Amino acid sequence: MVCITSVLQAPIQSFLRPAMWVPGCNKLHSHKEIWRSDSVGADALLEDIINTVPDLTECDSTGSTYVVNKVDEERGFVRIFAFTWANWLDVMEFTLRGNKLQARSFSSGFLPLSIPFAAILNCVLFWIPFYDKKFNRTRLDALREAMSADVISQDV
Repeated sequence: MVCITSVLQAPIQSFLRPAMWVPGCNKLHSHKEIWRSDSVGADALLEDIINTVPDLTECDSTGSTYVVNKVDEERGFVRIFAFTWANWLDVMEFTLRGNKLQARSFSSGFLPLSIPFAAILNCVLFWIPFYDKKFNRTRLDALREAMSADVISQDV
């Protein structure tokens, strides 16, 4: 369950992304892929992603809750918030690049957003390295498998 403190801080934390500030360390808790499909275009994949989010919340075994945060059809962009069981905020972003999608998932901060002022505290603690236990990779895998289109992925 996502608490109100997490919902209120999520847009700020997503914008600031303090866990991504230190090059090298950010690779410990992020994952990037390129997605394409032989059966549908990349713009249809974006639509499929949006339609799959409710199913993803239902079938997630880790207790994460997924919320579509932003859809920009003009730019070909979708952002999804993944609130973990403890209300850490992980972000999934999908950007249209020609006939492919750039898919990435990353942890946004060291502290969970259920802690008041965590979005600010995470900016102070940006330098702390932490490992995501491949949750961001697994999250992209789960979404890809839940989608109706056949998606071919390639690590970046």
